[in-house]
Amino acid sequence: MNPNPTYFFESILYRNSEFPLLRLHFQRISELADHLKLNLDFDTDSLKSRLEAALYQKEEEQKLRLQFEIRESTLAIDIIETKPTHPFHFNIYPSIALVTYTDYTKPIDKLGQWKQYNKALYEDSISFAQQFSASQSIILNKHREVVETSLSNFFYIIKGKLFTPPLRSGAVNGVFRRFLTQNMTIEEKTLYLNDLDQIEACFISSAIRGIVPVYSIDGRRHSIEGIEQLRTGILSFL
Repeated sequence: MNPNPTYFFESILYRNSEFPLLRLHFQRISELADHLKLNLDFDTDSLKSRLEAALYQKEEEQKLRLQFEIRESTLAIDIIETKPTHPFHFNIYPSIALVTYTDYTKPIDKLGQWKQYNKALYEDSISFAQQFSASQSIILNKHREVVETSLSNFFYIIKGKLFTPPLRSGAVNGVFRRFLTQNMTIEEKTLYLNDLDQIEACFISSAIRGIVPVYSIDGRRHSIEGIEQLRTGILSFL
């Protein structure tokens, strides 16, 4: 992938001989084009055809990463990169630990709802987490509000209710975030750094990983039993 700081990208899962969230992916791409006042040179069917042409023949589950570029008045697909997802698979990733990352604050702007190349977010924050035997970092904005993690949306439970940081805090409007909010009772609620100790349980989500339980934040342990049950149940909606 070309590390051009202006490029947008989208990661799409191939599983069980289909692209299960393709409609939501196309919706998100279309919204980006509308926001940028650009046209698209493909529809859902032609997008599916291009994805199928990029698949490995013998891999049952794959991740396809689309990189976009702006060509005059069009948001166009520049590159499709395909990788197998093994050794892990959708919605059965092992639980992870997170740490908070304060060396970078994510800007609060509309474009933050889509994924763009950002070294501080996608590379530096993961390197920081790995120093503490964690997988990803919790990303904050300038108001010390929790936004998301290095690669995923963030969800948390307080007093038995399920919440996720609001888009107005700067969160990516992820495809699996959309899927979950359409199929579960989830409330958007601002979560400040100082309130992390109130969390009873939490997880991250993405279109490639599904739901991934979080067993620790900054060394504070969290139960994952309820999250394991939740992610098993969500498969019935796919």
